[in-house]
Amino acid sequence: MKTTKDTPTFRSLIEQLVRRHDAYKVFAAFTHLTACALAHGTREPEYLDEAKQWERDELEIFSHALGALVMEMEARPFTDLLGGHYMDLALSHKGQQWNGEFHTPQPICELMARMIAGDTPPPDDGPITLCEPACGAGAMILAYAQALPADARRRLRVTAIDISKVACDMCFINTTLWGIPAEVIHGDTLRMEFRASWRNIHWIFRGNLHLLAGLADSGNAEEADAPEADHLATMPNLAKAVIVSAAEGQGQPPSRQKTEQIKAALGQQMMDFS
Repeated sequence: MKTTKDTPTFRSLIEQLVRRHDAYKVFAAFTHLTACALAHGTREPEYLDEAKQWERDELEIFSHALGALVMEMEARPFTDLLGGHYMDLALSHKGQQWNGEFHTPQPICELMARMIAGDTPPPDDGPITLCEPACGAGAMILAYAQALPADARRRLRVTAIDISKVACDMCFINTTLWGIPAEVIHGDTLRMEFRASWRNIHWIFRGNLHLLAGLADSGNAEEADAPEADHLATMPNLAKAVIVSAAEGQGQPPSRQKTEQIKAALGQQMMDFS
């Protein structure tokens, strides 16, 4: 879709709502609604709770803002546009306090990403894991993904943590729209306190591909002789089951095992930088 000078931008659409409401509240609502909408049905209760707080015409503006944001992102691949909008609109507008929040500029993210990407591990080494203890909107994650070759990017698995719920939603949006499997955790990395976590659809299905692969091996001889189209027709039911299972865990604190894995990963990072 081509844009013209008269096409509303993400910023202009959000500013329509800022004239009616507090800027931080508007931005937080946009990121929350969008993160839930991109969660493929696994965050429906959250979405409905947020949506009921807004008028129908305001929800329309939010939807148009998402469309405008996607078009802006397509023009600048793997760039954290949300973080910039957040600082300009939500934190600085109407005297909002910064609360120590700072989003790393894109050139710095790209430089650091190239430094840590190094030699790409061979496919036999399995997934490439990344732990981001203060993820913000995910600018470092996007830069790292861009620094990887396309085949290695598909093996990336990200655990992202931030003390700000808005930052968590922004990171969820960025990683989801750019196809990066991520588990985003709302918590305090310094205190090792983790309140809630959300897994995007890329994480959910890549973590369960063995279920889809096992489908072909689970049938009897009659099923093996069935037409391929009939056999594949059972996959949507499995996908629904995976989504239902994933929805039960969305917004819940990380498991004890996951928490221990995070602590181990962060401990290794501290050793690497010491």
